Amino acid sequence: MRKKSVQIRKFMLIDSAYKSRIIKGDKVTTIRYGDYEAKPGSEVYLVITPSDTAIAKVRITRVEKKKVRELTNEDAKLDGFSDVKELLRELSRIYGELYGDDEVTIIGFEVLKRFDDGIPLKWLKGLNYREPAEIARLYLENREKLNLGRETDFILHRIYNEGLGRAVRTFGPKKVQGALLKAYHALYAEGLI
Repeated sequence: MRKKSVQIRKFMLIDSAYKSRIIKGDKVTTIRYGDYEAKPGSEVYLVITPSDTAIAKVRITRVEKKKVRELTNEDAKLDGFSDVKELLRELSRIYGELYGDDEVTIIGFEVLKRFDDGIPLKWLKGLNYREPAEIARLYLENREKLNLGRETDFILHRIYNEGLGRAVRTFGPKKVQGALLKAYHALYAEGLI
């Protein structure tokens, strides 16, 4: 029986322990146990767990299958580890004991855009994987047509001018999410997205 492969379409989950390595550019691959499918050239969100927050948008640069015993020090360095021993210790910690013939998938990526404030994954899903800053920009470009009220207008201005984190600290997550959803649905109804 052939194992089912895991499809990566919109986002990849990454442990929050790797966040700073990714942001600094020290980690440009993720090595997964088993068979993963991703299209080189596709753009996905990197989402850290356990908070389920998108920290970056990345482009998949390569997808390579290897046996555990074929992993090299170079693979380890690209993944943010000093050598293959350290990499294997970490993979075993995550997946349990691995054997030489076990298959792993190396997924290379380049960071296209960082989200300093982070974007909750459930918000991205609710906005059909549109970024809050993009929703705010489209709303502001079309606000006469949309006219969603003063509070929504104010919140979307704040997101656009000062970032999502600042808006959330000022208005609270519920109001910000509500304003984004309201704008998204209005833009969608007008055929603007």
